[in-house]
Amino acid sequence: MADVIHAADIGIDLSDGKPQQLYRWFLASMLFGRPIRQEQAAQTYRVLIDHGFTSPGRFGGVGHERLRKVLDEGGYGRFDHQMTDALHETMHTLDADEGSVSHLVKSAGSRSELRERLGSLKGVGPKTIEIFLRDVPDALLPE
Repeated sequence: MADVIHAADIGIDLSDGKPQQLYRWFLASMLFGRPIRQEQAAQTYRVLIDHGFTSPGRFGGVGHERLRKVLDEGGYGRFDHQMTDALHETMHTLDADEGSVSHLVKSAGSRSELRERLGSLKGVGPKTIEIFLRDVPDALLPE
């Protein structure tokens, strides 16, 4: 795999801004944003999708232990407790407050506001924001 993994490298097409694709890139960006080998993060992303974590709402009905096992299956064992908490809280907040990653992106008034709103989510730090915004087409981002 490449030194820097982009959305297209893991089968995510952001060109038309489909909500499902934006969600998938956000999920992957959360995984890539930790100090873990990118190959492990990419594999964990695939395992999460294979296990049906295809929207923020899908995290709500899954217990911490089941999510930890899925993260472990993907090779994310070192951070499984921290990431389990972050994924549960972040995805719950997105689902309850925004409805989707797409709505979060499209409703931000500026790039600065989008960075701030993303940064207010648990488990989303500067690196995750950088990774996420790196591949989102400029046409989808606020000026």
